[in-house]
Amino acid sequence: ILANCKTKEERKRTEEIIKPILRGRDIGRYYYKWAGLWLIKIEAGWTNKNRGKEEPEAFFKKNYPSIYQHLISFTDKELEGRRKGILNRDDQGDYWWELRHCDYYPEFEKEKIVWQRVTQSPKFTIIPPGIYCEATTHFITCSNEYINFLVGIFNSLLFKFAFYKFYMGGGIEGEIKGEFIGRFPIPPITPQNQSIVNQIEKLVDQILSLTQSEDYDLNYQKQSQVKTLEKEIDQLVYKLYNLTDEEIKIIESENRNE
Repeated sequence: ILANCKTKEERKRTEEIIKPILRGRDIGRYYYKWAGLWLIKIEAGWTNKNRGKEEPEAFFKKNYPSIYQHLISFTDKELEGRRKGILNRDDQGDYWWELRHCDYYPEFEKEKIVWQRVTQSPKFTIIPPGIYCEATTHFITCSNEYINFLVGIFNSLLFKFAFYKFYMGGGIEGEIKGEFIGRFPIPPITPQNQSIVNQIEKLVDQILSLTQSEDYDLNYQKQSQVKTLEKEIDQLVYKLYNLTDEEIKIIESENRNE
């Protein structure tokens, strides 16, 4: 699409609305793998807001001709020019080239915690600003100051045990809903537990550095390091929640039995 732009100005405004997008299958524990997929982000109401007195499709074709030609290439000529796969889309906004209205588009432009929506083992990671996610994921945004801390908790054995025992219910089996994440108790950070929080954050930093390296998939030494660091986080999370030895044994026994 960008290669077909005729001017620098067209390329610039076109590039601004083409966003990389992740699916649930692209999300792992402490990492993500972008599959080279993109979203053309034209929000519902955008055309009417900007077109003035111009006819909507003429306005879109004039300002984004490369995107227009890309989308129009899906025309099914056997159906008398109807744009198969574009008209009557589930995500369609006011016009066939627009996405439906969404109140939280700005949240995609922030750093965020993203996870696989349906999974038998929680897989949370941190995604940089400007990367979008589709319906097989969920995400939350939060203060960057505590984002590593939260990811460490969400990927811990305690979270896995508690979520699947007490928080999952209704809907698809194995689905980690955002509303359940909101109900999961996070201990307030106090002077008494600040050192534990700091340790969790440093360990998460180390894990992210390892999982984001290009050779992580093939480097068994790095994978082993990550497992060791995750166990250290688990121990810190137990301390954070003041668990007893008996409670810890129950959690770890449950995990071994799976």
